Order: sequence, then structure tokens, then C-alpha cells
Amino acid sequence: MTINGRHEGLRAASPAWRCASFLIAVGVLAPVLTLAWLAFGSGLGHWGPLFAHVLPQAALNTAMLLAGVGVLVLVIGTGCAWLVTAHDFPGRGVLHWALLLPLAMPTYIVAFAYLDLLHPIGPVQGAIRWVLGFDSPRQFRLPDLRSIPGAIFVLGFVLYPYVYMTARAMFMTQPAHLMEAARTLGESRRGAFFRVALPLARPALAVGLSLALLETLNDIGASEFLGVNTLTVAVYTTWITRSDLAGAAQIACAMLFVVVALVWLERNGRQHQRFGSAQRMRAVAPPPRPRGGGIKKRSSR
Repeated sequence: MTINGRHEGLRAASPAWRCASFLIAVGVLAPVLTLAWLAFGSGLGHWGPLFAHVLPQAALNTAMLLAGVGVLVLVIGTGCAWLVTAHDFPGRGVLHWALLLPLAMPTYIVAFAYLDLLHPIGPVQGAIRWVLGFDSPRQFRLPDLRSIPGAIFVLGFVLYPYVYMTARAMFMTQPAHLMEAARTLGESRRGAFFRVALPLARPALAVGLSLALLETLNDIGASEFLGVNTLTVAVYTTWITRSDLAGAAQIACAMLFVVVALVWLERNGRQHQRFGSAQRMRAVAPPPRPRGGGIKKRSSR
């Protein structure tokens, strides 16, 4: 309900709050405006060498990295969120917060640690060779971590908590009677998850996935260490190695435009969809959690 153009219950902001909001907006926009000024303040003569030698491979690597990390964080984050929300098993209380720990470590530090652990003469491959009866890395070795699949593995296992947090929050607020209705209509637990719980969680998954992909896009330490030349690495090398600040700013602006376009497409794709809200439904409770051993335990009412 609106009164004089304003929603009922909302008060007009005071001049102090308006001034503070304006100053915060200016502070947030200042780097973007500076980047645009640097980009458009120079000609396009930089793009010839960049298109010939840098951008095609960097763009392909970035697209492959984003696609791989996106799939990995969606599968791990959504699966873990549903596991700790809808199931009861020993250690569930610890996993609730322990699954967030990867965010506590910088990505490039995790990359260093994984490279040490998975090095051909490291402990993991040494143990595998000992079990299989091999004597040296020449006889058996795992694929090199310094590659696009290795970067996808490292970034995916570091950034999945973004999807995990948003998905878990959505699963915890979904009304239990929707899942019960699906089960009553003959759906299995798996079918109810894919046809009821997952579609309702799509907005949360989109937010978590967007954050994870933005982190992937702006990562430079882990990508460069693992030998993957992404667009972000190209921005850095164009600026520092080639001493071309305008060219680096133009690449960054192009990346920013792509990000904004993707976010707009995702929002436009679900603007006509309606999702249930826990605030509009009664008897809200998390779904009954079956025990890990397969015995279903109903939540006490």
C-alpha cells in the first residue's frame, strides 16, 4: 500500500542520511569513473597488438575458467547446503561452520598448499605410487596442477562457500509443507529436491554463483601462479610489463561491461518468475531430516 507515493511504514530519509548515502555512492563510483576516464582518454592504437597476441588466448582461458568454476561451486555449494540443512548425521553441527573455512584463506596461499601436496614428489602422489607399486614419478604421476583444470579445482574448492551460504539460508527458510506436499504426490526425496527445493532456491544460487565468478574473474595471484593467463592477468601484464596503463584500463572496462551484461541477462531471465517467501507462509520449518543411515526422523512440532 502506498500513501502519497511512499510505501506505508517507510519514512523519508533525513538530509544527513541522504548526504551520507551520496558520499558513499561517490566513493564507490570513483574507481570506476577513474578507470573509464583512463580508458577513453586514449586512442585505440593499443588494441592491434593486444588482439593479435594477448586477448584471444586470455579470453578463452577466462571463459573456460569461469565455466569450470561455476559448475564446481554450484555442485559443491548446493550439495553441501542441502546435506547439512535437510539431513541429520554425526558431525553435522561442525560442518555447518567448517564448510565456510575455505574463505578464511587467500586463494594463492591455497594454491601454494595444493601444489606442495600434489607435487609429483609430494606426499599424496608418493603414497599413491607406493600403493600401486611404482618407484618413481616417471612410472606414474597425476596431471599437472599448473593448468586450467588445476586452477578450476583450486578456485572451485576455495569459492564454493559463496554458494553454500546463500543456498543454506534459502533452504532453511523454505516451508516444510511444500516438500511434504511433493512427497504426498508421489515424488521421491531426490525428485522433490530437484522439482521443489532447487527451483525455489534459484535466486540465492544466482547471488552466490555471481559472487564466486566475480572472485574468479578478479583473481590474479592463483591464476598467475598456476600458469593460467586470464584477462585479469592480461590487465596486470599490460600495465606493468608493457607500461600501457590506457590499454589495461580499456581491457578492464571491457571486462566490467561483460559482467554487467551477464548480471542483467540473469535478472531479466527471472523477472517474470515468482518465488515463494517464508515470510508469507505459515508453519515455516526446515524439511524433516532423514538420518544418515536412511532412517527418517520427523521434526518435532
